[in-house]
Amino acid sequence: MLRIIYYKKEFEYFKTILNTFQAGVNIVNKDGIIEYVNDAYCKMNGYTREELVGHSLKVILPDKDPTTGILNFKKIISKKIKKPFVKEAFNTHKDGHKFPVLLSWNYLTDKNEVIGMVTVVQDLSKLKETESKLKKNHYELQKIKTELKEKERLEYLLGSGKEIKKTIDIIKKIAPTDFSVLITGKTGTGKEIIANSIHKLSKRKNKEFIKIDCGAISENLMESELFGHVKGAFTGAISPKKGAFKKANHGTIFLDEITNLNLNMQKKLLRVLQEQTIKSVGSDKTEKIDVRIIAASNEEILKLVREGKFRADLYYRLNEINIHVPSLKERKEDIPYFVNRFINENCNRLNIKRKLISQEALDVLINYDWKGNVRELQNCIKRAIVLSDNIILPKHLVLTKNVIDLFSTESGINIFREDAFDLKKFLKAENEKIEKKILEDTLKKFSFNKSKSAKFLNIDYKTILSKIKYYGLG
Repeated sequence: MLRIIYYKKEFEYFKTILNTFQAGVNIVNKDGIIEYVNDAYCKMNGYTREELVGHSLKVILPDKDPTTGILNFKKIISKKIKKPFVKEAFNTHKDGHKFPVLLSWNYLTDKNEVIGMVTVVQDLSKLKETESKLKKNHYELQKIKTELKEKERLEYLLGSGKEIKKTIDIIKKIAPTDFSVLITGKTGTGKEIIANSIHKLSKRKNKEFIKIDCGAISENLMESELFGHVKGAFTGAISPKKGAFKKANHGTIFLDEITNLNLNMQKKLLRVLQEQTIKSVGSDKTEKIDVRIIAASNEEILKLVREGKFRADLYYRLNEINIHVPSLKERKEDIPYFVNRFINENCNRLNIKRKLISQEALDVLINYDWKGNVRELQNCIKRAIVLSDNIILPKHLVLTKNVIDLFSTESGINIFREDAFDLKKFLKAENEKIEKKILEDTLKKFSFNKSKSAKFLNIDYKTILSKIKYYGLG
């Protein structure tokens, strides 16, 4: 009798301990009948103890078919394991809703015979909700960081002088909108960089950014390039082609040197802007598109409008927002910044010690009339790094002369006094002189290592071999 009282008392202690747990506990015998559940288990699943204890495991199984659930239980209980089994799953509440849980179970044995199973259940709902919020916050944080990097990237790529800062402020403000943008400015000022930055700071940043150089595509191919064509639309159209506008759907299309489009193509582009539809060459079917258009020109586009060479209605459609990029000579305060940036970039690229620039050389660069703008300055610094030792001096700066100066001084030719002048032949010869000089200096700088020289000049190995042979530098 005393022994029975002792065991009953011990079991009450045991129940008190289990009911203190925040995790749910249930004990099932080998036949799938629930022998015990603690308070946390009942609360978690919405049942009373009376609804569970003494009843089949079917009551709480999440399976659509309870019979299948019991068969699965019998398979599990027939496979004895040596350590607790843990997995994430879903419990089904009495009201039918499912919630995430962490299950941990093990076998109950008596003299090596399995007599049942104990399962500990932890509700993961709050944890999963917190994880979801953290993921969302992390995503938002990464999004903000990306946008900040893009904004910082603008200053890095374009400079931080007073004039260019005005341009950067406009870019940041208009990027989130869907307005068409017309970028004007001289060659080499960074119009493509600006177009790309507008796209990356916009809601379309995860879609395509497609660039079309309107000056590099022949007139008879332009329509197909922009709008695509169907098979057999014209001679040579052996397969259908997706045009730039379709590729850029939901993204951005950048039409560089827009003034090169003829009046007929301007009319077709205007229709696309007005109707937001395209029609492939050779097709009668119109397709709806959603594309933001950014156009650029290095010409005085309003002057072309007045001369009837560019449609006024297209100009006003494109010019919802105008961004004018000042030339480098209009913002000379940015020159020292660009010089240092280009020195760092190229020395890092070549894996060499950073070179210095003398004040005299810097003064030359500040006072030079940069016809090619930032792009010309970048090339100048690249050549100077190859030509110099530790310090870039004025003698290392290869500056492009005015074309008229080239004609009248180096060549000894004054084109205004000549009866005939072969411009193509002259420019080819001058270009070859410059190319040979740069190639020769680069090869010397890298101790005639052709691979390193080709990498620095951004040409392939096969090309550098043919040029070395052509100029007799081998």
